[in-house]
Amino acid sequence: MISSRASRPCCRARAARSFSTGNKRFSGFTHQGRCRVMPALMLINGQNAIFWHADTMNDNTLQTFPLSPLHVAVVGAGISGLSVAWFMAGQGMTVRVFESGERVGGKIRTLGQNGALFEAGPNTLMAGDAHLAWLAELGLQVEYPSAQSRHRFVLSQGRYRRLPGGPGALLFGDFFSMGAKWRMLSEPFRRNRPATRPETVAGFFRRRLGDEVLAKAVNPFVGGVFAGDPEQLLIDETLGVLAEVERTAGSISGGMLRKALKGGMQRRNTYSLSGGLESLPRALARTLDVRLSCPVTALRPSGAHWQVEAGGQSHLAEQVVLALPAFGAARLLEEIDAEAAAAFAAIRYAPMTVVVTRLRCTQVMRPLEGFGGLNPAAEGAFAAGHLMTGALYPGRCAEGEMLITSFVGGAQYAAHAALADEELLARLNRELADLFGVEGEACGQVVVRWPEAIAQGSVEVLAARVAAKRLAARGIHVCASFLDGVSVPDCMDKGKKLALQLAGASPSLP
Repeated sequence: MISSRASRPCCRARAARSFSTGNKRFSGFTHQGRCRVMPALMLINGQNAIFWHADTMNDNTLQTFPLSPLHVAVVGAGISGLSVAWFMAGQGMTVRVFESGERVGGKIRTLGQNGALFEAGPNTLMAGDAHLAWLAELGLQVEYPSAQSRHRFVLSQGRYRRLPGGPGALLFGDFFSMGAKWRMLSEPFRRNRPATRPETVAGFFRRRLGDEVLAKAVNPFVGGVFAGDPEQLLIDETLGVLAEVERTAGSISGGMLRKALKGGMQRRNTYSLSGGLESLPRALARTLDVRLSCPVTALRPSGAHWQVEAGGQSHLAEQVVLALPAFGAARLLEEIDAEAAAAFAAIRYAPMTVVVTRLRCTQVMRPLEGFGGLNPAAEGAFAAGHLMTGALYPGRCAEGEMLITSFVGGAQYAAHAALADEELLARLNRELADLFGVEGEACGQVVVRWPEAIAQGSVEVLAARVAAKRLAARGIHVCASFLDGVSVPDCMDKGKKLALQLAGASPSLP
């Protein structure tokens, strides 16, 4: 199990080399370990305090910290917080990021064991050209999966079957019944509207495409991507683009076709990064003022600013960005806006336990020749799905070995995620034997638990969004996965949008 609980005093991220102070960029050194309460030497240079640590004199490197109020204090060093901070620093804003844990990245976590490299959180990114350009600017190298990753599988009657990959396979294959095919073909001519608002994902697809498509395709997709229950998730909060095209064009297929013809369909590819996805938050943090093991304990209004209590110190900021889970934001808001705190505390999170199994190739009798397999709830499987991660990115495990990443939990399998390691692994290994023909004991297994893995876009989000707008008027902004998208690219986009918004509104920027 990997814990992100803070256990050390406030310290700064190791990798930073420079950060913005006003419109100037200063050289900086980040000290790993305990923060110094009093440095060996402090020089005052205009509005900046320059610290020279006694134990870094040989490095001949200075740390600079603004004495004047920060433009923005960011609470949380996950991908949302780091993205907004990185873009704000690029706009000449003074930004400080506070993180309660000992590392940056939140649920983006890359691990290694016995020569194998694997993800304990998100496994891939699906993003477009703008994201690729940003990654290149950060000096990150993209890794594309093998060609077989195009093949996706869904569990059906106890065995994995390949999802139809195009119109021909959809119409002439036997994955769906004739009745389901007719529902899909006739969808453009169906002019029904939701009976109630807000509409759930299940209600939307049941109305547009029928129960079979919902059960065989939508249910496993929602469980695998959002760790959610389609009967609870709202279509506008989860797959809003589909709801919007239906509203504007009258049907899903007609709206998507119209969008494609107008050039509104952005092409997105699936990829990873050399060294794993955790290299992304590390790269973002490299040039930022990040305080690790430094939980924010209180926010207090102070005239036109906000007083941020963190690591036993007070920090003054014009604006505050909350880039942490909803329950964490709720605790900080209890004395500021009790209604907002209650709305955020009501957001539900689905648990997920990730298990990475390392096997010899000769142990796996029926490997999937594809990305992986998802398990519909109706199948009664133990895990929500399995990814053939070793085959997707060759070189991430030793020759002659393979990796299978299993996702146990989600809203539809919540009780499974909470099982003790011994029972969880026993049940999972039986499923791996049944589905993939795994023989013998694994070479190794790693269990990573996320009790609050993914925020659920259910009806509770509506009140939280109203509260977030009210807080923004007071200078507290929400940039987190529980609002407006849970994927890594979604969080990157939200960070950029908010950064540009705050840079344009800051009265202290020239």
